[in-house]
Order: sequence, then structure tokens, then C-alpha cells
Amino acid sequence: MFVKLLALIFLACLAVSANLSLGDVVLAPICALATLFKENSALASPEYAEMLWQIRLPRLIAAFLVGAALAVSGYLLQALSRNDLADPYLTGVSSGAALGAAGAILMHADLSLIPIFAFVGGLGASFLVAQLARLKTESGYYGGISVPRLLLAGIALSAIVTAVIQLAMNAFGTQLMAQGLNLWVLGGLSGRTWPEITPASIYIAIGLGLALLAAKPLRLLSLGEEAAASLGLNVPLSQLFILAAAVLLSSCAVALSGLIGFVGLVAPHLTRRLFPRGERIQIISCALVGAIITLVADLFARVLMPSQELPLGALMAVAGGPFFIALLSRSIDRLETT
Repeated sequence: MFVKLLALIFLACLAVSANLSLGDVVLAPICALATLFKENSALASPEYAEMLWQIRLPRLIAAFLVGAALAVSGYLLQALSRNDLADPYLTGVSSGAALGAAGAILMHADLSLIPIFAFVGGLGASFLVAQLARLKTESGYYGGISVPRLLLAGIALSAIVTAVIQLAMNAFGTQLMAQGLNLWVLGGLSGRTWPEITPASIYIAIGLGLALLAAKPLRLLSLGEEAAASLGLNVPLSQLFILAAAVLLSSCAVALSGLIGFVGLVAPHLTRRLFPRGERIQIISCALVGAIITLVADLFARVLMPSQELPLGALMAVAGGPFFIALLSRSIDRLETT
């Protein structure tokens, strides 16, 4: 276990080094690090210090935070619903957060308030989708959640929210703001600055802390709700706590990067293969896996086409879509019986 965790940390360091070094201007990794931390070193390149400090480093940190937040959010949603297909993007949480963040941007809200608007939108979307996906028993009470309904409700809500955002941009925003929001809906980290990263990093750190606190309730809930209640767990309160942590993480990620899908779907699956047991180690490693995926994807978005940047959200959809289809095809028999 310890060796696997060290390997993930090593891969994360490689991804960080590559993101600092590669781009329109290519620097040797040691030169990039020397420029950041040893300005008087013979290996440093003072002429590129501004580029590294004001462009690449903020973007790198944003990618790391977004990947970690989306991955852990997906992990929490999957564990909470006991559904391997749950994901902030597919279940509509990200779309609701996007609506809240877009509203904040159109109202010219302070940057520190955008994650809060996104959180409110994501929380509202999660409750709406959960209500639409719940099954009604013969006695009239609501039972568990139907996976097909969950996916259909999430996809439908995402389509509606995307249309609402587009209409709001054209009706209330300037042309420049509409263009910026269009790029933001496609997902991307270009142009991220320190004032944008600072508030989001605080909220994401809080969300990750809440996720670690939820490790024990997650372990008990994995035994089933009745068994968890018999062991003394307040099941409704624990479920609400876990959902709030997942929504907070995905909302902050959306506020920082726009809509980026499939990180929260892929990272938890890879993590559970590496670490079959232990909720805390799974949460930590899931954050690292999500950060690595996002760092690598953002690097490809920057360097695949010279002098042009690809939308990160579209790139992740191309890469993650086949994974989702493969996962869905393996689960189709189980879905049809729910």
C-alpha cells in the first residue's frame, strides 16, 4: 500500500514538472524549478520568471485542485449511492453548480462569492435529481434510488441548465462576457489568476477535510443503511454530511474551471483497483489520481495543437466517454433489474 501511494506521489510530481516545463516556451525541469525557487542560481531563467509565476504556476495549482476536488466528489457520490456510475457531471451536480456560478458572474459578484453561488446551485440540483430518481414502494413511501432514473435525470438537467446559461448569457451579458462564459462552459483553466485560486483553494481544502471526516460513516454505510443504524450511526445526517461535502467539492471545481466531466467517474475506479480497502487511503489516493489525470489532460490541451488551446472539458469528454460506455455496457444487466 505504501509503495503504491509513493508511486502516485511520484507520478504527481512528474505531472507537475511537465506542466511547468512544457508549453509554447519549453524549459528544462531543473531550470523551471530553479527559476521559481532560486532566482540567483546559474540555472535560473529570470526572463521567464513572470511567465512561470503568473501563468503556469496558477494554472498548475488550479488543475491540481480541480482534479482532486472532482475525483473525491465522485468517490463520495459513488460510495453514498453505492452506484459505480455516479459522477458530479453525469448526475447534474456540476451543471447546477455551473448555473449558480454563471449567475454570480452575470451579477458581477466578488470572486470569493462564486464558489458559494456554485455550492447553492449544485446542492439544489443534487436534491432535485435525487427526488426524480427515487423509487416509490407499494406502500407509497419512497425507497432507494433507481440508477437509470438517476442518469436520465442528471443528463436531462444538464441539458436544461446548459440551455438556461446560454440564454442568460445572450440576454443579460455583454458580447465579451458571453464569449468568456461560452469558453467557461466548455471547461478550461486558461488565464487563471491568484485571486481566483485563493478562495477556491480554501473551500476545496475544507471539502477534502470533510471527506476525510466522512471515512468512518462511509465504512458503516457500505454495510447497508439498516446495519449502519444498528451500529449507532445517524444515517440521514451522515448521508446529508457526505452529500454536502461532495457538492462543495464539485461546486468549487466548477467555479474554478467550468464544466469538466468524467474525472469524478474515472479516478474512483482506478483508486479502488489500487486500494481495495480503507476509506481514508482511498480518499487521499483518489485526490492524487484525479489531480494527475487533470494535470495530464490540461498539458495535452495546451501542447497538442501549436499556438492553439483545446477546451479541457471537451478533451476529457473524448477521453472519458469511452470509459463510461464500457462501464455502462458491463453494468447493463444490473441496471435493467433495478
